[in-house]
Amino acid sequence: MKRLLALAAAAAVLLTGCGSQDPLEANKAQGGQVVIGSADFAESELLMHVYAEALKTTGADVQTRPRIGAREFYVNAVRNGELTLVPEYTGNLLQFLDPASTATESQQVYDQLGTKVAPDMELLEQSPAEDSDVLTVTRATADSGLRSMADLGPRCGELVLGAPAEWKSRWETTIARDYGCTFKEIRSVEAGTITVNALTAGEIQVANLFTTSSQIATNDLVKLDDPKNMFPAQNVVPLAGKGKLTPPQADVLNKVSRALTTDKLTELNKRLEVDKANPADVAKEFIATVGL
Repeated sequence: MKRLLALAAAAAVLLTGCGSQDPLEANKAQGGQVVIGSADFAESELLMHVYAEALKTTGADVQTRPRIGAREFYVNAVRNGELTLVPEYTGNLLQFLDPASTATESQQVYDQLGTKVAPDMELLEQSPAEDSDVLTVTRATADSGLRSMADLGPRCGELVLGAPAEWKSRWETTIARDYGCTFKEIRSVEAGTITVNALTAGEIQVANLFTTSSQIATNDLVKLDDPKNMFPAQNVVPLAGKGKLTPPQADVLNKVSRALTTDKLTELNKRLEVDKANPADVAKEFIATVGL
């Protein structure tokens, strides 16, 4: 999965610190410099540049550290002051900090997350933009009466799901409990283009994608509604070191978060995926529209 999930043991590492093993030790922010990192996938790197361009409008001295790697590394880097902030996703961050959490709805997830973040870190405002798991089908399958995950139950035994390898262990029991769905087969397929190609070729009938994937609209796929909120909310949110941002800097980032919708983030991703645009250029274009 493109947003890397850490195990509970990694959460313990976060709470105690990992010192000498941290790969960013040499890059600690000093002298008021704002250092922004990202996870190791394109959308996170794009959001890093969006935050960087926004903060530059305040006169901040901004440095970027893209593609750091797994969540335990970049979250711990924020906690230790090696990074000033990173873009995060509420549901995955909550699961990282509290694997026992059952929160799924957007505000519920955000409120619980606020109680789990270490005292030396802080959340800024969450964005309306979400990038969460979503089950998708072709237009023809949707027109046959499959529009919601609630519609899956009676038909799951006929359907093959294509999803990342970890999907089976994470969601197979839950979807059976919530929707009475037991797929004919859950086939491990690399997320993204490979999954979409398998779906449009009829090799699978249901595909697990992500809500901001531009390939959903490009291939006229249909997202299945999730009325029981099986997949937790994944709102984009800046995670920062406590007190590392000035009030004007925090205000600018909050304004950016309010302007960033799921549709807008999908559009920005399309510029990367289809147009092969440079993420820094795409970020500049977006910030120009925000009116900072």
